[in-house]
This record gives sequence, C-alpha cells and structure tokens, in this order.
Amino acid sequence: MAQMQVLVVSATRELYRGDASAVFARSPEGEIGILPGHQPALLALEISSVRVQETDGDIITWAVHAGFLEYRDDQLTVLADVAERPEEIDVSRAEAALDRARQHLEDPNYEGNARAELRRAEIRLRLAGA
Repeated sequence: MAQMQVLVVSATRELYRGDASAVFARSPEGEIGILPGHQPALLALEISSVRVQETDGDIITWAVHAGFLEYRDDQLTVLADVAERPEEIDVSRAEAALDRARQHLEDPNYEGNARAELRRAEIRLRLAGA
C-alpha cells in the first residue's frame, strides 16, 4: 500500500507524526484530497477540518483554524495557526462563541471578522458531535 509521511503542527505543538494513505483538507479553492504520489502542492487552509487516513484505515480529524498544507516527495505537512482534536473541544465554550458570532453578524458596528468566528464555532461543534 502506498503511503506518505504526515506531520501536523500548530503554532504551539506537534499534533501528529505518522504514515498515512490519504489527507483531506479545505483550501480557498475547495476540498482537496492528497494521496501518495500527488503532484507537489502548497495550499492555504481555510477554517475547516483536516482528516488524516492512516494506513490501517483509521481516520484522525482536527479542527484547523487557518494555516498551510505542503506536499512533496511523499511528505505532507500541515502547519495550522490553531488545531484541535474533537476530544479537546469545550462544547459549552464553542456554543457560547457561536452565539457571540451570530450577534456580531447582526451588529453593523462590529469591527471583527464575525464570519470567521462563526465558522470556527461551527467546525468545533460539528467535530465535537454537538
């Protein structure tokens, strides 16, 4: 079975290092799947989930809050600003963030990025199964 080396890191820690048969992520151009032997790629990542399919078929998922994915020579690196495993997500905190983001969307004077806040909260809740 073809495989590639995968490294997933955030700004503060290494989250994963291992062999995988596929990686799925979302760039501004859309969803992408990387398999061993894929052409070299350097992509910006959106606020979304990143899924790594290990060579035994297990799938590991992270909520990724922007970053980059680089693939070349069967080496794939995800460098995320923030990345969280589903079990690390505080559901009540994510629900509160979702409520705040919805309020911010309705406030014409809000100067932050309410859509990004909403997307982060939605991804967290989806991955946490809430």
